[in-house]
Amino acid sequence: MFLEEPAFSPNYHKAIVSDVGLPFYVDIKRPDDVPADEQERTIDLAERILRAGGVQTGFGHHEEIRISMESWAPDRDEDRDADPGYWRSHVLLMSPREMNFGQLDGEPEEKHKKAKTVLAWAADCIDTEVLQEIEQSQAEDIKQAWRDAAEAERTQRKIKQFAETPPDTLDGWQRLDADHDAVRVAYVADNHGTPSVAAVFEAAGGVLKAREFTLDAWNENDGNPRETRLNRYCVSTDGDGAFTRLRSHLLTFEVEH
Repeated sequence: MFLEEPAFSPNYHKAIVSDVGLPFYVDIKRPDDVPADEQERTIDLAERILRAGGVQTGFGHHEEIRISMESWAPDRDEDRDADPGYWRSHVLLMSPREMNFGQLDGEPEEKHKKAKTVLAWAADCIDTEVLQEIEQSQAEDIKQAWRDAAEAERTQRKIKQFAETPPDTLDGWQRLDADHDAVRVAYVADNHGTPSVAAVFEAAGGVLKAREFTLDAWNENDGNPRETRLNRYCVSTDGDGAFTRLRSHLLTFEVEH
């Protein structure tokens, strides 16, 4: 569009998947905020230009944009490079709200026509380097969204592996042989100077929970997590599930064994 080099190489998202350490053949679901195709990317770019603001584009108010577009739009019968033939009608169809908030309305095809109108106007009325900066920012955001999705998939795979085959050690925590039937897996370490046990166990009703206890309290109750006083909850930003929370807990604290 405005960049001298293509913003994306072929199958760039596959390269990102491989770059984060996943097998190249893994299919990652397209992130919700990534345009599905070139039409959606065109719409997104046009909206970014409208939202860029006066400091960057020189048009500080939506009314300034409307005045500029209406004075720029040629007569219907006038030939123009890259003219799809609807400049005037689609300028007039865009509301001040669309221009002010950078969110085009309508069905996909109508939004696409409005977006191409915005890009054609921008090419004539906004500095090329500014447009290249906006498009480059869009490309970086899209690639980062794919990277975040790939890293999230890698994390979920590690969580699944952790749940299926808990390692003997993880980030300083040592797996503990637990005698109580309720315990699915437990780890021990000195957490901030306090000998502690972090475990996944089956609570009343069969619900799996992830909790941390002091080692003293754990031993006083013969390793029964249902009777041992809680020291810390195990929490996670990687999703729900007891093993997810335990793994996140083990990776969060700097401990000594």
